[in-house]
Amino acid sequence: MIFMPSSPSATTPTELAVCDCTEAWEPHEHGTRGMYGYHRCRCTPCSEANRAYNREYNKHRPRREMVDADLVRARIGKLRAAGLTVAEIADMCAVNAKVIDFAVKGRNGKKPKMVQASTFRALNAIGFKDIASVEKPAGRKVDGTIPRLQVQSLHSFGWCGREIANRTGINPSTISSLLAGNNITESARAGIDAIFAELHGTTPPLDTAAQRGRATVARNRALANGWTADTATDYEYARYSRAH
Repeated sequence: MIFMPSSPSATTPTELAVCDCTEAWEPHEHGTRGMYGYHRCRCTPCSEANRAYNREYNKHRPRREMVDADLVRARIGKLRAAGLTVAEIADMCAVNAKVIDFAVKGRNGKKPKMVQASTFRALNAIGFKDIASVEKPAGRKVDGTIPRLQVQSLHSFGWCGREIANRTGINPSTISSLLAGNNITESARAGIDAIFAELHGTTPPLDTAAQRGRATVARNRALANGWTADTATDYEYARYSRAH
């Protein structure tokens, strides 16, 4: 047997690889993928047979179903906004945390364009009850998106940051920091979520001039920033902690 691959430019039979297999069903012949693979023959007929085989194989082989990675990142973002860590998300949907991390960050600063559909379906399978069942330490920093939307929505009814803070039992500076785009603790998030359910759709006390003034300032701020009564309720996970 000739051990070096033959050349596509071979012109005589002595320059071609030959088959000396002793256990093959039949000798490998030129113009077949067997000659190309087993005996490394690179003559034109063998090369064409190999290309034809690969074309047919690629046409019929099972392909992984893929989805747009932006959809996956958006879903992960909603779950993170609901107060879940990447490790908790991975545990709840039975997907490796590295897979989730790769979908969000990519590798070497380059985010993937496509992600396996099975990962997307697993993330979508996480429901309100699953999220509500996760015990979160009160001091853990969580995403501030949902409570921020809730505070903004309450402003549209005239509830100012100080009133919300007083009724929630947190420092007014926490509300200011939240509206500035920062995250908050789980305990503060839970307090805002509860007060949002209680106050949404109601107006604050307007008995004194100071109360009326604060309510006016809150409504004007909401109007200037486009905050409406539906700012928070339109968000999918705005009320996840009250799932039942």
